[in-house]
Amino acid sequence: MPKEEIKTQLKDDADIRLREVLSGIEPELRRLNAVISNLTVLAVAQDNIEPTALTVLAEVGNDAIGRVSSSWRDAFDLVHAAQRRLTN
Repeated sequence: MPKEEIKTQLKDDADIRLREVLSGIEPELRRLNAVISNLTVLAVAQDNIEPTALTVLAEVGNDAIGRVSSSWRDAFDLVHAAQRRLTN
């Protein structure tokens, strides 16, 4: 396989992986949006809130933030690797 074809294939593979990583962030952002919406409703209602409910919301939000952060780092690493390949 010619060198140019290999570079093109590497770029295509990296582009596909980057899209997959970034697409994986979207459901987590929706989950975080739901957590924030629920917290807003609870704040407006000013009712007594079960600590268990807040714990569940905190855990869901924390898990989502962890996955978004991990995916963001993966995306950053993919972009950095692609830039290194272009300069070599």
